[in-house]
Amino acid sequence: MPTPFLRFDDATQSRQHLPLDLLVEGLRWLLIVGVTLLVLALLYGWLSERPGHRTHQLREGWLQQTVSPLPPEITSGDWQAVELPHDWRRQRLRDVGQIWYRFDLRLDESPDELWAIYLPSVSMNAEVHVNGELIGAGGPFEPKVARNWNRPLYFTLPGSMLRTGDNTILVRVVGVPRGTGLFAPFYAGADHAMRASYSTRRFLKITVPIAASLGTALLALATLLIHYSRPDLPVYRWYGAGTLIWSLHNLNLVVVNAPLPPPLWDWLWYVTLGWFVLMIPPYVHGLLGYERPRVERTLFAYGAAGSIALAGLAAWDHYWFDWAGRHVWDSIALAIGVYPTFMMAQAVWRSRDLEVQVLLTTGLLIFVLGFRDLLAINDLISREDGYMIQYSAPMVIAVFGWLLLSRFLRSTGEVDALNRDLQARVEQRTTELRESFERLSSLQKDQAIQAERERILRDMHDGVGGSLVTAIAIAESGEAKPDELAETLRDALDELRTTIDAMDIEQGDIDAALAGLKVRLRPLLENGSPKLHWDCEPLPPAPDIGPEGLTDLIRIVREAVSNACRHACAATIRVQARHEPSAGGGRIRIEIDDDGSGIDSFERAGHGLGNIRRRAEELGASLEILSSRSGTRVVVLLPIRSPA
Repeated sequence: MPTPFLRFDDATQSRQHLPLDLLVEGLRWLLIVGVTLLVLALLYGWLSERPGHRTHQLREGWLQQTVSPLPPEITSGDWQAVELPHDWRRQRLRDVGQIWYRFDLRLDESPDELWAIYLPSVSMNAEVHVNGELIGAGGPFEPKVARNWNRPLYFTLPGSMLRTGDNTILVRVVGVPRGTGLFAPFYAGADHAMRASYSTRRFLKITVPIAASLGTALLALATLLIHYSRPDLPVYRWYGAGTLIWSLHNLNLVVVNAPLPPPLWDWLWYVTLGWFVLMIPPYVHGLLGYERPRVERTLFAYGAAGSIALAGLAAWDHYWFDWAGRHVWDSIALAIGVYPTFMMAQAVWRSRDLEVQVLLTTGLLIFVLGFRDLLAINDLISREDGYMIQYSAPMVIAVFGWLLLSRFLRSTGEVDALNRDLQARVEQRTTELRESFERLSSLQKDQAIQAERERILRDMHDGVGGSLVTAIAIAESGEAKPDELAETLRDALDELRTTIDAMDIEQGDIDAALAGLKVRLRPLLENGSPKLHWDCEPLPPAPDIGPEGLTDLIRIVREAVSNACRHACAATIRVQARHEPSAGGGRIRIEIDDDGSGIDSFERAGHGLGNIRRRAEELGASLEILSSRSGTRVVVLLPIRSPA
């Protein structure tokens, strides 16, 4: 089951057995019903407001059915007595599309002030003639009749148009569709005596629906945007869709000149009302956390089928379409509205939460106003005050806006609390991580120092240490030759310098390592023989090669040059370094060539290439040694990767 939008106690009323509990429960229900009835009474009071003194209410007159747009002769014998309100549907005037009404207004004296004719309710359009002169119309009659069924009409005239004694007022009323006209009692009197009543009725009939429609449309768009970011809450989807449909439905209340043909415009009016009601059950499901997809699919299937059937009727006959829309479609819509109202009443019975009670009041108001309008639509009560269900929209906007705001504030408070808790945890965790990082950094630093110390000691032991041991052995033998001892000591010094140089070179900088080696080789070649040809192009950095690896590389090249110079008696030594690029970085190719006597001339004397091979293996480089009586070539192939 999905999470309900509202938070309410799911406890049943079986636990409320005390008299005080029953009293409180009864008062709650009386308050809900009382608020609904109070709103209904206020609406009736406002809509039924009539002009006061110095006005004449015209109810009794005569009518004449004619299709001519010209006023009929007053003296003709075709006039029939009539009393307003005159509802064509109640009189079963199915084929009547136009009626002329005549009224006599007797005045004791001709007025000298501005007068007006006030028509509180007429359907669909009307024009007024006073003493044979047209004083105003509610809009065009051709090619489409202006839609004034929900708005009062008000026409002013100078008092000089009225005369002492009898005055004749003719009113032409046109109904669309045929047989659906209505003419309620109207008023004649001084403008200042009737203007306030007209303004109040116009405000209720036109201004309120316009403001409510704009408010619901904006709220619908905002709600749909919320649903876009929170699709897990279907209540936003159904409320947004329902209120947007309701805004479209209310257009028929205020639009005078419809942009569509009358049957299609009326079809839109009925269909939007029905679909608004169809959006209420899934909306209430989302509010209460119910999951009833079969009910929702059934309702939507009915809505689609009914909309198509009404469209067919509208295309066939406007009158029968209007009859089916009023008596069938709207009646079923009211019956469907009972279902969500019952669910909300059940929720109120299970909970005392304020949100649930306010929502039930709103839903009950919609249902009561809808039921009242259904009675008017089916001609069971007078429809001269129009429909009232649209006046529930402001309360719906206020209630759901309050719900959204309260939920937002509640969510904001929860988020703030979570943020504070999360911030405290983050600060605690940050402190722990900082301490761990400091300990780890100190450990890594100690490990790096220890590793570097071990490397230096190993280099000293393998390089300088080995040379010094050899020098001591020569000195202690008693047969030491000065040149041999000096050469051994120079080797020890070179090893020490090589170790020191590697400490100053940045990791992976092969260019700097080779350049430093070239400087160190000058004393070895200072006599000019052999000649050294240094041909090393700029090389890319090798980030994987650290100081220890650079030391091994320097010693490989240095020992190869030293062997060629001291033991192979080479006249020329060439050192080359190239980069051979490939995918991933390629490799560094270093070649040491000499024209000496070859390896065999000194290998047996104990000057082996074991150190070179061992260092190349530790470096991860491949080693090629080609030797003959005409010279030796040592090739080092060092793979590198591109820096990230």
